[in-house]
Amino acid sequence: MKKRILRVTGILSGIVITGLLLLFFVKPPCLILRFTGFTCAGCGGQRMILSLLEGDIFGAFHHNPFLFALVPLLLGYGSWEAVRYIKQERPLYQSRRFFRILLGVLLSAVVFTVLRNLPGVTFLGP
Repeated sequence: MKKRILRVTGILSGIVITGLLLLFFVKPPCLILRFTGFTCAGCGGQRMILSLLEGDIFGAFHHNPFLFALVPLLLGYGSWEAVRYIKQERPLYQSRRFFRILLGVLLSAVVFTVLRNLPGVTFLGP
């Protein structure tokens, strides 16, 4: 069990460090926006995270409402999956419902992307 806790801690630390390096040093541009001119479901995500780190909740929501709602759900899922791994239980991603939920999230991202690119729907833009 100690090995599993150390493994989860190492993976989470790696994810956080990589995310912070990308956020503060690399700052990758959105390739969809660059090549198509359309904003994707992730556009404004970096600014959203920076606003959250500064404590600006309303600014974070303004930059990307979709990710603002999705990030806590992803953190909850990741935590739940980590606890299940430590307890040596079957991973959630192997359940029958996982594919349906993932498909729902991807469909929501597509709908959000289409909506935020419609003329007159500026409040969803980054």
